[in-house]
Amino acid sequence: MLEFLKLQIQKIQLQIQILTIQLRIVLLKEKLTVPNLPKPKYIVLHHGGDNANFYQINENHKQKWGFKSSLGYYVGYHKFIDYSGQLYITRQDNEEAAHCVDPNNPGWWNNNSIGICLQGNFENEQPTEFQLRTLKKELDKYDISVKMHYEIVSTLCPGRNLIKWVKEYRKF
Repeated sequence: MLEFLKLQIQKIQLQIQILTIQLRIVLLKEKLTVPNLPKPKYIVLHHGGDNANFYQINENHKQKWGFKSSLGYYVGYHKFIDYSGQLYITRQDNEEAAHCVDPNNPGWWNNNSIGICLQGNFENEQPTEFQLRTLKKELDKYDISVKMHYEIVSTLCPGRNLIKWVKEYRKF
């Protein structure tokens, strides 16, 4: 009975959070995203394409899109892994993102997938062991398919050196 009450309280807290965000969007005209999407169907992997760190990406995405997540970040990915393996969670899994746009199906990937980005350019460098360890731990948490950005739209992302690792990971 106690467990049931805890779940109900959590559900009510999430509903209050969603309503608060929706009110801020409508009344204050804030550019916010709301954690109210269905369970994600995919994970889409990316590389940053350069050595920009988390804070640089956050500022860049703030300037580019300006959509603040319910967790207070502007990063378009749900998660970001830096060279040291540090994981930054920037959006809730069921929150709209800005990481993958398919011109043939606008909005679908940002509303139905979790975007994970690793710091670096994996066309030119290898992901660090720390990054791969964190990435594997994150991927293992989910029971959904892993896609790479280039499998959805024409791009080099997430870079040939991460692509090689992902293909090995998929075999398990």
